[in-house]
Amino acid sequence: MQGTIEAKKVLMDLLQKNEVIKVGNFVLSSGKESNYYVDMKKAITQPPILAIIAEIISQKIKDEDITKIAGPALGAVPIATAISLESGKPLLMIRKSKKGYGTSNLIEGELKKGDQVVVVEDVTTTGNSLLKAIKAIEDNGGLVKRAFVVVDRLEGAKENLKSYGVNLEPLIVVEEFLD
Repeated sequence: MQGTIEAKKVLMDLLQKNEVIKVGNFVLSSGKESNYYVDMKKAITQPPILAIIAEIISQKIKDEDITKIAGPALGAVPIATAISLESGKPLLMIRKSKKGYGTSNLIEGELKKGDQVVVVEDVTTTGNSLLKAIKAIEDNGGLVKRAFVVVDRLEGAKENLKSYGVNLEPLIVVEEFLD
């Protein structure tokens, strides 16, 4: 088990080695255009990266009465799974929309009324996908206690979640890469 500062340095090094920051012209999921892209999908396919993210977040929540770990599809599911394995807390997967077949669930996994949930995301820009996941959890009886993101692009996500009453806790902010 590493200290938080050491673990963050390991995470930063791993993300840089995996060339997570791409420079060019990109359109983000928010619709905004950007001259850089945070390619976390590539990064979260690497076990060492998932392991250090899971270690950092599990340490931050270990003394809290958290009952579930949730992640919106697609990018946050491997992260939430790794945290679930590290912390021993059950997993919830939040779909972007209800599927039109089978159980038609928006949330996969067992969410009970009053469950205390930590929500995680890979990258945030405006925070809209994270906010949608938080609302889905709360609409189904869960209580979102904390929200984490691996990389915050610093483009309004923290403020948008704060106005909804949820603190967004980034592990890394993008300017730490761009310095």
